[in-house]
Amino acid sequence: MNNWSVGAEVGTTGYGGSVSYRFHDNMALTAGYSGFTYDDIDYDTDNADYEGDLDMDVYGVTFDYFPFGGRFFLSAGVVKPDVVISVVGGPKGNQSYKINGTTYTPQDLETLQGDVTLDDSVQPYLGVGWRGSHKSGLGMYAKLGAFLTDAKVNIEARGIPEAAANIPQLREDIQQEEDDLQDEADKYGIYPVAVLGIEYTF
Repeated sequence: MNNWSVGAEVGTTGYGGSVSYRFHDNMALTAGYSGFTYDDIDYDTDNADYEGDLDMDVYGVTFDYFPFGGRFFLSAGVVKPDVVISVVGGPKGNQSYKINGTTYTPQDLETLQGDVTLDDSVQPYLGVGWRGSHKSGLGMYAKLGAFLTDAKVNIEARGIPEAAANIPQLREDIQQEEDDLQDEADKYGIYPVAVLGIEYTF
């Protein structure tokens, strides 16, 4: 077997495409890219109301094993996710923040700004799928899987009066807010992959 497949896809990692080379009845190599942006994320904590923008790019290479020589395959490989959420936090109900037990008004602290980076390094990927690359022509394909993420959170205070900028309590409270957001982000250490695509096999 010596079949090439080129496809376009949509799924939980965004919009993209893939190229697959099935060099044996039971084996193939696949490379792909997907990504998207989303500008309307709302996330509220007990301390602040956050709005964010998401920018995702995911590159991947996998080895696909077709145990029965047909359409079903098992997949293992690596992905390089580049996922950044830029966030701006405002006071609860536009009234005040309460961070680490301390209350701050908008006059004390204008906004909390920062980003959440889900990953920017190579991570392992495992999955299963279905594609008709053993036959020439137009067809559909689907993939289900997951890859690991390693979130990093960075939060800074903006709009602080000069007299308050170096108050130790304020710095401690902002660090606590960052730590709390880091704990929330750490709960999502696995990113699910669900993809549906259309392809042409040569």
